[in-house]
Amino acid sequence: MLHHTPRFPFAILLGMLGLGTPVLGQEKAQSAKLDRAALGRDVAAVVKAHGHGVRASLWLGGADGAAWYALDETVPRPTASAIKAFYLVELFDRHADRLDKELPGAAAILKDDRHPAIAHFSADQREEIRRELGGASVRKIGEVMVGKAKVSNAVYNAAANLVTAAFDGPAALTKAIHERDTAFKTVEVRRYMLADRTKPGDNESTAEALSAVHRRLAAGKLAGVDAETMKAIRDVLRFKTDATMGTSFGKHGNLTSDPLTEVRAGWWETKAGPFVYVAMVVQPTPDGEPRSTATTALNKTVVKLTELLVAAGRKALEP
Repeated sequence: MLHHTPRFPFAILLGMLGLGTPVLGQEKAQSAKLDRAALGRDVAAVVKAHGHGVRASLWLGGADGAAWYALDETVPRPTASAIKAFYLVELFDRHADRLDKELPGAAAILKDDRHPAIAHFSADQREEIRRELGGASVRKIGEVMVGKAKVSNAVYNAAANLVTAAFDGPAALTKAIHERDTAFKTVEVRRYMLADRTKPGDNESTAEALSAVHRRLAAGKLAGVDAETMKAIRDVLRFKTDATMGTSFGKHGNLTSDPLTEVRAGWWETKAGPFVYVAMVVQPTPDGEPRSTATTALNKTVVKLTELLVAAGRKALEP
């Protein structure tokens, strides 16, 4: 639930923008050196400047405890490829003892032009998918689906579809995710990647659930996942390491069909400790602009929001 309090003079503005009202964190957040009111005003300004009916869900906090700052964090939004963080956990845990062996059942799926994991790709794309993923190990499929390998968009998404198919489809994968952790209960896998988004519906999550998986991974503790498998998952999600900034982990995503979607989710490990961030933005349609123009603008907006969260997260951890 969203908490309304007179402490935030910008609450009315946020409501007019469809942004909801920021959530006050507790425990650690109470002593965090973070100006939540200023952050809220900055967020509202970015969203208002974008316009076009955009909606945002945000989450910022540590690996443990309540959010330092959150906005419409319980509203389900399209996830795009950010949902693959959940896929990776389930894939690596199920095959923890055979990460460097071929994914069971993948060969049969790749051979079947009618299988829903690949049927919606063109003939040329299916051949490319078979060439790139045929005989691939569990670890390689995980790396490909989160973008650690230089492959086409079709291969990148087909790798995630192999994972979904290996769990006997979207419903079964959703069930596995829900059973992993009650904090993941709003995650819904409804379709294969790049398949129709309207039938049977989009893949969704709340910002709160996305934050939860990254919080568990940042803390290195997730139900049923042993230490070695946890390290393998974290290795795949590692973006970069900087001597000053720390190490960045996560899984982002975007969709250029309607509704236009941009998601940034992950965590930073700094000298002062880890912090987790999630930024989800959705625009119903290009709203009269060329689609390429609208998608570029939405990307810039989610980057601005992410930068605000990351800067605030670093500030909160200052000694």
